[in-house]
Amino acid sequence: MAAYPTLPTDTQGPDLHLYIVQSGSELHGVLEYNACLFRPETIKRLAGHLVCLAEGAIANLNRPIASLPLLTSTEDQQLEDWGSPYFELPQQPIFTAIEAHAAARPAAIALNFKDQYLSYGELNQRANQLAHYLIQRGVGPGVRVASCLDPCLDVLVAVLAIFKAGGTYVPLDPSHPQERLTAILEDTLPPLLLTQAHLVSVVPAIAPQTFCLDQDWTQVRSQPTHNPNLPLDLDQIAYIIYTSGTTGKPKGVMASHRNLLNYIWVAQEKYGFNANDVMPAMARFTFSITMFELFSPLVAGGRLIILERDHVLDFKRLVQTLQEITVIHISPSLMRKLLAYIQEQGIDLQTLQGLRHISSGGDMVPADLLDQLRTLFPQAELYVIYGCSEISCMGCTYPVPTELPITETRVGKPFSNVSVQLYDPQQNRVPIGVIGEIYFGGAGITQGYLNRDHLTQEKFVTIDGQRFYRTGDLGRFDTHGNLEILGRSDFQIKLRGIRMEPGDIEAALRQAPGVRDAVVAACEVGNREKSLVAYLVPQPQQTLNVVEIRRFLQTKLPDYMVPTAFMALDALPVNINQKVDRKALPLPTPQDLLGTQSYVAPRNEVEQKLASIWESALGTSPISVQDNFFDVGGDSLQSIAVMIQIEQTFGKTLPLSTLLTEPTIEQMAAVLTQSKPSDLHKSVVLLKPGGSKPPIFFVHDGEGETLLYRNLALSLHPDHPVYGLQPYSRDGFPILHTRLDEMATYYMEQICLVQPEGPYFLGGLCIGGFLAFEIARKLRQRGQAVEMIALIDTADVKAELRSNLYSTERRNRLSQALGESQQRPVHQRVWSMARTISAKAFNLVRYEVSSRLTVIQCKLRMRLLRYYLDRGWGLPAFLEGIPVRVALKFAEKEYVPAAPYQGEVLLFLATEKSPVFDGTEIDDTPYAHLYADPLLGWEVRVTDGVCLHKVPGGHSSMLQEPNVRVLAKTMQAYIDARMA
Repeated sequence: MAAYPTLPTDTQGPDLHLYIVQSGSELHGVLEYNACLFRPETIKRLAGHLVCLAEGAIANLNRPIASLPLLTSTEDQQLEDWGSPYFELPQQPIFTAIEAHAAARPAAIALNFKDQYLSYGELNQRANQLAHYLIQRGVGPGVRVASCLDPCLDVLVAVLAIFKAGGTYVPLDPSHPQERLTAILEDTLPPLLLTQAHLVSVVPAIAPQTFCLDQDWTQVRSQPTHNPNLPLDLDQIAYIIYTSGTTGKPKGVMASHRNLLNYIWVAQEKYGFNANDVMPAMARFTFSITMFELFSPLVAGGRLIILERDHVLDFKRLVQTLQEITVIHISPSLMRKLLAYIQEQGIDLQTLQGLRHISSGGDMVPADLLDQLRTLFPQAELYVIYGCSEISCMGCTYPVPTELPITETRVGKPFSNVSVQLYDPQQNRVPIGVIGEIYFGGAGITQGYLNRDHLTQEKFVTIDGQRFYRTGDLGRFDTHGNLEILGRSDFQIKLRGIRMEPGDIEAALRQAPGVRDAVVAACEVGNREKSLVAYLVPQPQQTLNVVEIRRFLQTKLPDYMVPTAFMALDALPVNINQKVDRKALPLPTPQDLLGTQSYVAPRNEVEQKLASIWESALGTSPISVQDNFFDVGGDSLQSIAVMIQIEQTFGKTLPLSTLLTEPTIEQMAAVLTQSKPSDLHKSVVLLKPGGSKPPIFFVHDGEGETLLYRNLALSLHPDHPVYGLQPYSRDGFPILHTRLDEMATYYMEQICLVQPEGPYFLGGLCIGGFLAFEIARKLRQRGQAVEMIALIDTADVKAELRSNLYSTERRNRLSQALGESQQRPVHQRVWSMARTISAKAFNLVRYEVSSRLTVIQCKLRMRLLRYYLDRGWGLPAFLEGIPVRVALKFAEKEYVPAAPYQGEVLLFLATEKSPVFDGTEIDDTPYAHLYADPLLGWEVRVTDGVCLHKVPGGHSSMLQEPNVRVLAKTMQAYIDARMA
């Protein structure tokens, strides 16, 4: 071998140096390297790559160097050896495993939701009956069936029934905007929609047939209970999951029954779930990981717990549920928040020792989080899962070692029947340690995108006779064959376990008011966790309004795709090709963001506790003590959770309207630290500022709250100022009036301070509507014009309840109990019913006695309160703190109707109870279900009739999204007509 030059020993050479010496017709090379930076095996591989490249260049003189292979035969064999093993899949659809458990262990509990349970026998029977019904309605191979359901037992019943009937399951999220739902329905064109009665108005009426599982089940009850046993091709499409699309429209990933079999069984083979396992379904039903959560415990013969979204985000309830759970899959961001709560609350970890398997994925799982998990749960096996919808989620998995250092980029090795390859842009396989694009092949690769042939051809490719999916993720293999993730080849965003295409969000932003152009990126703002940031270029001479933009996006995008931060730019940065240069986008600081305050950390214990409560409820961290609750994503539902947590933490009850008057942590902390917040409550609260149009006044509900009108206020014309009227008191709780007439007079005076002259527009929910009616009467007596009295699910105080209301409910409960126990032996059913009736009788007597004592006590307190107030005396302590609802009930019973009102009223009737308030003390039953008169007693109280409109939702949920939009649209049209 020819000699090669050496560097002087007294000088520092390069970290890596290649010497090439020609010897006759041969070239000889030597690599000199810094041993502190490179391992010997790395240098040996590099030398092999150089030889391979040189040989390729000689053999292919006309090929560009970038297209030449680097992979040596040794490495090629090594990569093959690291490949996943073959696992023999069952050749029967996934639901046959559940049928087998139903036959072998029919009484074993399969799933539960809240306090409702289904055994394997009951689950299979219910799914079979629905499947037979679907077959009668024309469902069969290739027929798509949409399912739009809130969490309930029937979510799984619907999926199984669709599969058994041979149909294709298309899940819809009822919380998504109608425009999003419309796009999916127009793309899939399902002939049948399965839903719930309270969601009928939420889903666009595109499907020709709609079946409500909760309301129409009588049509199914007579169907056969045996398995349909229809022949099913495993390559038939089982479900279509929609993900974010680059064009602004979601794209549907088509997965076959064979894909689903591989999805569930390779996870089962790897993780070894068993009949003793209990696993929660925590993800949204429109995410592909849901299939793993729904079917993994049931295939193993274990138990599935279905959780509502509010349950998942309420860590107190979630920790209680975790005491039952043995297996959990959870996103890194949610896991971090949950662990913080566990440590802050000092939860006894012994209560969670049943947790034996924890997996996380969907995003990079930080090393410190994995380390924290293995410290807190040493008994649990920890796994990272890497995959996506297009490969049926199960791509790679990494068992977190119990002692070795953790690398957050590592996602492990492929599951059985899965092939993972790394390719360069020319689709040459890249060597070990070299970065390439990650391609997946094998049994989990789905069929492609529905109605998107061009995109399917682009992303699903065939190389050397094998079909692959191009993930767009960049990665490399380490020396042990573990895959590491090192970024993206494009600009797709992965946040909180969800993949999002920026183009999808940007298309919506460009339609937002005042926006000329927009780009979206995932950034860390200050010391906050990574979140979506929208960079906006405004239209000429226009100012961007973040509240309006966010509200507009909420009508276009799912909530998780709405940016949490907005930054204004004069122009978007571009590269030399005049394309947007995303890498040149400025990293925003809190001071740069539109509509937000600079971040101010909590400065004392009260602010710290409040910040934890807000961050837990809103799912974002950290929150500045000067951030407005509603500007950082708060809504009326989350405000309830916040106030409950405040009461539990501080032992003080604050009205919901505190978030309107004191909307920051800083302000609320000041209220909590005052011994007597005497100036906290005002009678008139501004819900929404406006312009030149007349103001609208809404009177508080039966609890004295006005925050419930905020969604309605924001949905009305922006030029209308909207106010809420709440009970006056010296500390916010005891109401200082005991007669409805006095209350109406007082509120009228407060309204006139804001608006001295008419025309007046008034309204209210429940008793608030009746008070608005009385206020209107008094304004008319003063000669003022009243143009609107909006009665929102309001009954006249003298309207009569249905006489058979409770007997009907009891019959329904009895019928349900009989129906749910059909599979039990007769003697067990009789004994169970006898025990139930006995317990109910005892509870009824105890309830009646307790109720009567409470009524007597309340009457005495109210009469004493009136006695003191009428004489202007100061109130003793035992008369302070009387709830508003108690005073209103007392005043209602003494009210004497006056002559009919000279005019008309606008009556909005709720139609269907929603489960949105399940688990809370809020009763969402529509008044139309409680009262005998369809007009709730108003026809005899007015001279010009009742203008009736029905609104989707229940008594309270009619004021929540999306129902409130229907109410607001009708109300605004009425107002406009009266002003014309």
